[in-house]
Amino acid sequence: MNVLILGGGVVGQGALSVLYALGAKVTVMDINVGVLRTLADRYNNKIDTMVCTKEAIAAILPQTDMVINCVKWPKERTDFLIDKEMLKTMEKGSVLVDISNDDPGAIESSHETHHDNPRYVVNGVVHYCVSNIPGAVAHSTSVALAAETLPLLLNIMNNGLTEACVRDGFIRRCLTAYKGYLTHEETSAIQNKPWIRPEDILGIADRNLDFAPPATTTRSSNFIKL
Repeated sequence: MNVLILGGGVVGQGALSVLYALGAKVTVMDINVGVLRTLADRYNNKIDTMVCTKEAIAAILPQTDMVINCVKWPKERTDFLIDKEMLKTMEKGSVLVDISNDDPGAIESSHETHHDNPRYVVNGVVHYCVSNIPGAVAHSTSVALAAETLPLLLNIMNNGLTEACVRDGFIRRCLTAYKGYLTHEETSAIQNKPWIRPEDILGIADRNLDFAPPATTTRSSNFIKL
């Protein structure tokens, strides 16, 4: 089975580990060359890695049995990594799993589905675009979520929100609102509402802050001026 994984982040690596264990021939595409090198080393070069471009995807789609999209596509973009015409190069009955099925997203033919009716077909390719895949195993998902969330809650409880945001960049990045002010950049951009950086509202901009990469490429300059 030839599988193409778009995106080598946490979700893509999770899919890779399962598919590799099942014996699939996996190609991982990402725009970060460092990520691709790390994954190639981890799997002793027994997987294929490629820089993610539309042209590269088109070149290997005819030999691909399954595509798994793990790319969080910038909402302001109007182009696609895979358009409907590209699907025609895949064999009938091939599968496309869009884990990051935003609308619009990286796959032109994707739209959100649910567990009661999860599949549909476009140009002969079976699409599975359930937005809440973990909901199929709700108990296990709840246990896993609690295990990931507990350390964050303990950090806030033991150190207070301000100090927790200094120590953990992901807590700081996830702060959505504080004392009536919007503090989440992507929400500001999508809803066209003014926002203020968590570092500024918490008064910690001059501190040695733990780093966290941006969640998306969505940006907003609609700042609140205190």
